[in-house]
Amino acid sequence: MIKFCNLYSGSTGNCTFVSCNNTNILIDAGVSCLKVSKALAEINMSLENIDAIIISHEHIDHTKGITNICKKYSIPVYASIKTWNALESLSVQSGCREFFTPEEEFTIGDLKVFPFSIPHDAVDPCAFSIYGDGKKLTIATDMGHITDKILAQMENSDILLLESNYDKETLKCSSYPFFLKQRIEGNLGHLSNEVASKAICHLCQNGVSHVILGHLSKENNFPELAYQTVLNELQLNHVNSYDLSVANRDKVDEVLELV
Repeated sequence: MIKFCNLYSGSTGNCTFVSCNNTNILIDAGVSCLKVSKALAEINMSLENIDAIIISHEHIDHTKGITNICKKYSIPVYASIKTWNALESLSVQSGCREFFTPEEEFTIGDLKVFPFSIPHDAVDPCAFSIYGDGKKLTIATDMGHITDKILAQMENSDILLLESNYDKETLKCSSYPFFLKQRIEGNLGHLSNEVASKAICHLCQNGVSHVILGHLSKENNFPELAYQTVLNELQLNHVNSYDLSVANRDKVDEVLELV
């Protein structure tokens, strides 16, 4: 059985729990060690039982807890060599540093992980498709646009956590400075609700059964708006078979089990 649980999702921190049989991993640790520990306790899990942490890219909302987690628990942390180089200032003992190569599958216990490159303003950003017990999970956030290759990689996912970061009109009216708005909307920024909705429409017609909207901006989006934008697109295209939800920013979601 494979389990999936969003612990945190948003610009203030990201962390996702995945398990299969005797293997437990985290994707990112962008909140404090204490917050990760408390979130895991809510699902009857502990950092002592985590076999590995996989890092998508070097931004602090994905890496904040890494140093203290490694100091206290010596958990192996996987990242690409470019990402580790960008994290040079982090105090992580060499024994905890593990490496993966984008576009090459690697194994952690009962899970196979395929990291695939995505466009974002980081040195080597990746999303992940994770396989176990005949199921596929995909976690894909922090990207400025979606290519056909990325879209194809996300197809046939039993669970997909996909970024739906901002609403265009809300961003226009926000207090963010102009340069930051340009960054968010740029090709190396984040996905809007509209872009996410069109991708999800395609994916729900190509084997994706459960979609979770993630990494919503606190200032430039609303959960209800992101959800409704995607729902409208699905209904417009007469897509009827799907489960759709929105990841909580700072509250643990329900544990999803695939058997």
